Amino acid sequence: MKLLFDENEINKKTENLAETLNKNYKNKNTVMIYIEKGGKPFFEKLTSKLTFNPEKDSIRVKSYSGTQSGQLTWLKKPSIKVKDKICILVDDILDTGQTIKKVKEFMLKEGAKECKICVAVNKHERRVEKIEPDYYLFDLDKGFIIGFGMDYNEEYRELPAIYSMD
Repeated sequence: MKLLFDENEINKKTENLAETLNKNYKNKNTVMIYIEKGGKPFFEKLTSKLTFNPEKDSIRVKSYSGTQSGQLTWLKKPSIKVKDKICILVDDILDTGQTIKKVKEFMLKEGAKECKICVAVNKHERRVEKIEPDYYLFDLDKGFIIGFGMDYNEEYRELPAIYSMD
């Protein structure tokens, strides 16, 4: 494992992002939804630094590959209504873009006024969908990464820093 971004870097970038979100969404009807399991550490760190009070929720989806490529199965849908609200989706990484694109489409279909994407890591290497995050902490060209919500076979998710497995 090679350290890419330590806990101090993550904290500093998260504070800067929270300041931006505080300015952009103050006094706006906003909901923040993280994608389980990976988005939880970033979501918790980020929302603890917000001065506005968005509604908060989580969802859980599973994407399949092979013959069912691009198909999304909902394991847990949002429990709060997004209609006429600004929705901010929070996840650990934007990789292929397939899952987050489908989730964003769902939120807009449910009546969200806008749907923004906010990720800890914007990774370009495997992107197959033409989609970019509205907000992110780190930009990464390539690599298999773990920590801060990202896992390898359900391990390393709890690490407070981000590491490369390459």
